[in-house]
Amino acid sequence: MIDNQKTKQKTQINRFKKRFYKEHNIHLYVISPIVSIETLTLDKYKELTLECILEDHPKYINYNFSTKCKERNFVMYIQVMSSIAHKNGYSLVSIAESIFRTHATVINSCRTVDNAIETKNKNFCRILEKIQNKINAYVGIIPENIETKDDTKSSSDPIWDQARRFINES
Repeated sequence: MIDNQKTKQKTQINRFKKRFYKEHNIHLYVISPIVSIETLTLDKYKELTLECILEDHPKYINYNFSTKCKERNFVMYIQVMSSIAHKNGYSLVSIAESIFRTHATVINSCRTVDNAIETKNKNFCRILEKIQNKINAYVGIIPENIETKDDTKSSSDPIWDQARRFINES
């Protein structure tokens, strides 16, 4: 039932965006808490996170998400990745299954990261920024006016920054 509702809403939103573009020649970005934006697969989140781990801590070369490790330097990356994936629309259960943990562990990870951001924990903030930069580099940022851009470098779009802030506040 919920999937049908999401599909119907997504279709209606896309129809509205197309009509609006035809009438006004302006692209709209719609942020909806009901329609999740899953731009990356969980496997890609994991891959990008492992890249970050290995850049900072090469000793974890033989580790992966099924490795049961309680070393703080390793666990913080998994917690941040879980929090980002959850804020981007993935369910607690799907994240937990992909990292071979329970949904309660993912809930704890999200709370830990939120608390770390609130208290401005330098390690968590650095890891969050590093993983988010990897994600942005992989996905790319949509330039404001793609018709007049000759270069292929990504530029920051304030809509996406505003969307991330909105998601983080929820």
